[in-house]
This record gives sequence, C-alpha cells and structure tokens, in this order.
Amino acid sequence: MSTAAPTGPGDVIEHVNGNIQHGRKVQEFLALIEQRAQDSGIRPHLLTLQELQEDQAPLVADRLGLAFVEEPNIRPGSRNALFYDTAVFRPDPQWVPYVEGVRHRPATARLSMVDPDTGDLSRRKLSVASIHGNFGNPAARGDQLRWLLSNMVKDGRLGFVSGDWNSWPQGRAPLTMDRVADRAYALDRSVLGDDGVFRPDDQADRMLTYRHMVWVGGHAATALGQSGADRPTTGHGPDKEQQRIPEQDLPPAGLGPIDRTYVTGELLSALISAEVLATPEVQAISDHLPEVTRWDRRALWAVMDAQVKTVRH
Repeated sequence: MSTAAPTGPGDVIEHVNGNIQHGRKVQEFLALIEQRAQDSGIRPHLLTLQELQEDQAPLVADRLGLAFVEEPNIRPGSRNALFYDTAVFRPDPQWVPYVEGVRHRPATARLSMVDPDTGDLSRRKLSVASIHGNFGNPAARGDQLRWLLSNMVKDGRLGFVSGDWNSWPQGRAPLTMDRVADRAYALDRSVLGDDGVFRPDDQADRMLTYRHMVWVGGHAATALGQSGADRPTTGHGPDKEQQRIPEQDLPPAGLGPIDRTYVTGELLSALISAEVLATPEVQAISDHLPEVTRWDRRALWAVMDAQVKTVRH
C-alpha cells in the first residue's frame, strides 16, 4: 500500500487499460474517460489500449492531451497503443520498439518520471507495454511475452505491462473447456499438455509471476480488500453465449479477468487502487471491460528515483 496517502487529485496518477472492440465505439470510450475525469478531478496519465483502428490513436491523444506510441498490426487495423502525459513521463529516445513480425505487435516505451517538485527526471525508467495476446495461438502468446520480459524487464528494471492476454490467471481459469459450445474458442484458449489433455491457458500469468511481477487487480482484491478488482472482464456481450463456461466448470475462486495489468513488485508500494468498470453503459462500449489503476505519485517517484544497479544479460 502507498506509504503516504495522497493529499489531492494532483498527487494521483491514473492508468486505464482497455480493449476497445475493433475501435467501434472509441468516441463513447473517450466520453466515459472525460466524464470520469470531470467527476473525480483526476485525469488519466497513462493509457494502454488494444484494437484501435487506423487514425484512432491520434484522435485519442488529441482529445486527452497525451503523447502516444502505437504499433500497427501486420495486416491493416487492430493496433496496440500506449499514451502518456508528458508532464509526468518522458520517453527514452534510445528505446528501440518491438520489431518482430508477429500479429498484434505490442506498443512499447521506456519512460522516465518527472519529479513533481523540481522537474528532474528519475534515475530509473519504467518499461511500459500495451499488449494483445494472439487470440488463436498459445505458443505465439508465449513468444510475445517472452520477448517483452527478456528485452524490457531485465533484472533491476521496472515493468508495467498491461493488456488483453487472451488467457486467465492461475487458479482463476475454467476447470475445463470440454463443455464450452464454441469449440474454436475452446481450442484458442487452451494448451495441450504432455499427457495429451487440453487445459485452459494460464501460461502468461505463470511466466509473469515467475519473473516476480504481480497482477495488480489480484493484489488489490486480496491484499488491499478492494472487492471486484479481480472480476471477469469478458463474457458480457450479446454474442458470447456460445463461449460461456458452464457453472460446474468455474474455479472455486471465480473466473478471473482476461484483461490485466502486471507490474514489478517494487511498484506496489505506490498502488492506491484497482477497479474494473462494469456498469451497463461501460458494457455497451466493448466486449472487454476497462481496468483503472491509481498510483500515489510521490511514492512512485521514490521507487523510480532509487539508485539501483541493473544487470544486462
């Protein structure tokens, strides 16, 4: 938990993650963000978005007053993008973005933080990624993540990785997909074990936690007692009936979200809250629910300006 409670909106950094279903209702999504900012006095400083279409990233950046980085898909449309407030974060001009020829290339940046008092840049940088796991290939999902972790979140570096993983967290995946009506979906979300049995995919969560990164929503729900921070983010759309998991196949702790944010454990000292927005109005915007996390700016600065020796492999 944050070491000191923020004293006002200016002390809070807000992050929003969301898959905006093929960019169809990006205007409604922006209206939602603007209304929340008006109501709370807190505007987003960092966004990780998936499935934006051609020319939508500049629209989002202009409306919200943010800089952005985007990565085009290897076919037109459906791109990942991340957005940041230049009053809070500054990009590392030497960072080389993701170049491997995979579908849904992650949008990546390495960001320094701006001292809220002096304007100095932090000693450490935050490796940020907006990722969309390949929907139909668990091996490709694993390859995407392995590249990110090996190149962006080396020992001693700070990571902030958020997106649509197309897989579940450990212990929160279906017990089986054998009774799911949509068999293409069941296969897309499953991995084949050495014993010849298909099991629901949780490999991204396993890899991230093996690297000592932490699922923010899960931490907020269990360690901070924030109910609903770990709720499902998919399955609410009108065309999802064939993909529903029968009740007898749900895990004891409940189905976890497909859309999640993971951070290096050090950053949790600055975490204020995590929330999955789930009103009917939000559900109508996309088949994925957005997640909002909030961070204590001064506590985050303390982590990012610490003198830490990093290791190059």
